[in-house]
Amino acid sequence: MNLKIPFLILLCLLTFGCENKEIKTYIKDDDFVSISYPVTNISFLDEAISSYITKVKAEFDLNRNKKELNISYTYKEVNDDIVSVGFQTEIITDKKINKIKTFTYNRKSNKFLTLDDIAKDLNVFDDDIKKSLLKEYQNVDMEYLNGISYEYFTIGDENLTLYFNPTLLNLDYDEIVHLDIPLNSLDLLIDIDKTQSNDYYFNIKKRNIDLDDKVVALTFDDGPSRYTEGILDILKKNDACGTFFIIGNKVEFYGDVLRKMLEYNNEIGNHTYDHKYLTRLSESEFKEEVNKTQEVIKKETGYSPTLFRPSYGGYNDTLKSYTDLKFVLWDVDSRDWSVKSKDRILKNVLPNVKSGSIILMHDNHEYALNALEDMIKSLKDDGYKFVTVSELLEFEKIRDS
Repeated sequence: MNLKIPFLILLCLLTFGCENKEIKTYIKDDDFVSISYPVTNISFLDEAISSYITKVKAEFDLNRNKKELNISYTYKEVNDDIVSVGFQTEIITDKKINKIKTFTYNRKSNKFLTLDDIAKDLNVFDDDIKKSLLKEYQNVDMEYLNGISYEYFTIGDENLTLYFNPTLLNLDYDEIVHLDIPLNSLDLLIDIDKTQSNDYYFNIKKRNIDLDDKVVALTFDDGPSRYTEGILDILKKNDACGTFFIIGNKVEFYGDVLRKMLEYNNEIGNHTYDHKYLTRLSESEFKEEVNKTQEVIKKETGYSPTLFRPSYGGYNDTLKSYTDLKFVLWDVDSRDWSVKSKDRILKNVLPNVKSGSIILMHDNHEYALNALEDMIKSLKDDGYKFVTVSELLEFEKIRDS
């Protein structure tokens, strides 16, 4: 029997531009360390960010009780001159500690900005801010409130967000305290560029697969990064495809790359927003990791993922009950992040592939990029065809029915 199965792919056709900035990612699976931060090509700002990241990681590495480190960020180009970056650091040792660090930088004046540079007469909000903190956190330290300062803040599309260290507030609470002040309620001293929505149009393409074909799915975790476009070009050149499990906090930097994934007939999956170890999270925290990623991918591409790959591969049935997304793992692990060698990556993959295999690689470093073309050629020579994970699951379902 030689039955052809058409798979429908939703594609987003767009024109792309180039950006100099990028996201640096450090993920160490065996130590549960996940760090993401932007490289803005603004030297003073990048030096300050790098210094902060280095200091936090060094302190974590020295801790004998270390269990998990997550450093995630928010990023906003407020206007042509001003960039706002915020870092939330979660350290889990024998206890859980959250830290906040923010930078707002004016590249035109070459200086870091305080809140006094952003808004006029913010002190008129003092009473409202104190009342809001007291209403939400009844045990807040009144002495701290009387001398409250607004050292940590970020600027978003609609709100100015103030952050407070829970230990300074004397709270029995381990999460960063924050308050949002609508920008339209402030007498701003700077201009805010509003984010403009893009219009996308879609095209349906088909990929025909025989039921007796040998099929394999290439998957890439922890991106996008500056290496992802090279991977996409290799896939297209070799008439192959992949499924990219995206970390949500990178989407704003790499929206053009995500759209290129779809244009080139690939699939996008959800890989959490901050790459936290999920089984330590509450239901609401888990849903935030998943839903924020769904939202930013949909905003950038018009596409809503249906697949989810848990960070570090860690999950349980309870977590699965919190989302309708399909959990996807792998059966062939390239260990590209660990072996760092094309030959060893190929040795980890090629002897272990069978029809229906899902191969795990990562697109946040160059190792998978270096090995990919030889891997595709070897698999093609062995008679394999390349499909996305959704196509693979549908293919297996039809073949087994």
